[in-house]
Amino acid sequence: MDKNPLLTDEIIEKARQDREKLEADIRKGMQADSKLVKKYDQLEAQQAKQAVYKCRRIENAKTQERGRHLLRYVLILWVILIAMIIWILSPWS
Repeated sequence: MDKNPLLTDEIIEKARQDREKLEADIRKGMQADSKLVKKYDQLEAQQAKQAVYKCRRIENAKTQERGRHLLRYVLILWVILIAMIIWILSPWS
């Protein structure tokens, strides 16, 4: 049984042309309808704002995680330093 590839160059090119045609139709429709333009602009602005909030939340989470790791290492170093000082100053050494 001869298998044909699922995505041939012709299919990919046709999909690209269909997408471009659809985008052109949307642009024409938006230019003709001012209410649609305002609604689309509001939705686009809202999505951009949500993306910024999401990026900030992710960045804050990464910063907090980094801070926790750094604090842990600093505390471990302090414990080691104090143990070394006690060991050096102890009367048994």
